[in-house]
Amino acid sequence: MGGIINTIVSILIAMTISGSATSMAEVTPQEAADAFLQNLSTDDAQTDMMYMDNKYINFLENVKGTDEEMDRLENAVFKNFSYQITDERAKGDVAVVKVAVNNCDFSDIMDDYEKASYKYVTEHLYSDTVTDKKKLNKKCLDIYLDQIEKSADKDPSYEADVFIPMEADGYGGWRIVLNDDIMKSILGELEIPTSE
Repeated sequence: MGGIINTIVSILIAMTISGSATSMAEVTPQEAADAFLQNLSTDDAQTDMMYMDNKYINFLENVKGTDEEMDRLENAVFKNFSYQITDERAKGDVAVVKVAVNNCDFSDIMDDYEKASYKYVTEHLYSDTVTDKKKLNKKCLDIYLDQIEKSADKDPSYEADVFIPMEADGYGGWRIVLNDDIMKSILGELEIPTSE
């Protein structure tokens, strides 16, 4: 009789532990979106690795610059970033979370960057810094960062409702279906330099 009671107790304990683990592992779409946005703004390495195929995440993580330049970029882009999750809809394995994003308006960055870099090149046309590709790239990055920091120093003027689609990851959580348009909206219409 004691063996049967021990077996029943063991099964009940196993079911309780299993049930607790399952409930702990289940994440709502809202919680997943909140974690993503929090981790994005704090340069979380795991989040960066998960979404490295996105050109914005890749740029923020892998821009060729010094640690100081990387810090300047992160600090400026997220200086005035805030958000509020306002709605969540889920059905089966798909969900959409609506997020009200506030940030600085970075939409003019590329125009300002192109003007400033053109001015620099024309003023230094016969300088070694223009003919040396590494020095020129470094200067162009510096000009780009200057433009972002100028925008970041202004009061936040960018507001947008961003709809973040998700799919169930099969483990009680959700994975963001991230594309460049979503990231651009989250980052205040920021454009990034391309080699094209």
